[in-house]
Amino acid sequence: MNQYSGNPGQHSYRLGSQTPRLRILLADDNPGLLREFTRVLEKEFEVVSTAKDGQALIEQYDRLQPEIVVTDISMPRMDGFEAVALLRQKSNAKVIFLTVHEEQAFVEEAKALGASGYVLKRSRASVLVDAIRHVQDGEFYLSPELRE
Repeated sequence: MNQYSGNPGQHSYRLGSQTPRLRILLADDNPGLLREFTRVLEKEFEVVSTAKDGQALIEQYDRLQPEIVVTDISMPRMDGFEAVALLRQKSNAKVIFLTVHEEQAFVEEAKALGASGYVLKRSRASVLVDAIRHVQDGEFYLSPELRE
């Protein structure tokens, strides 16, 4: 889902519910992974758009103003760290990094950029769902594999 037809301030609602669905922007340069995570996340959240690089992430964020941004770190044109640094200049959006990088230095850089979560791509998709819930509640979420 690359397009959003509503206004940035609008929320979609679950059938039979008056509770607005949390709006997510998902960025990754792997189209298959984007499709898979979008499919999983759309069961509970509204994926307002996807982006294939950091530049597109910034453009989509400016247009849609989602509550949470889930982004890869290693992407073309502009990596996730660069994109989040630019995002921080204009927004306090909650950001979760979804990445293959397991090194502590990457986790520390993510925290320094104000990230709210850090999830490994090798984790089950349900881990990302849990991360979004925790982040929405104001908690920092670290992938279980990195907590040891």
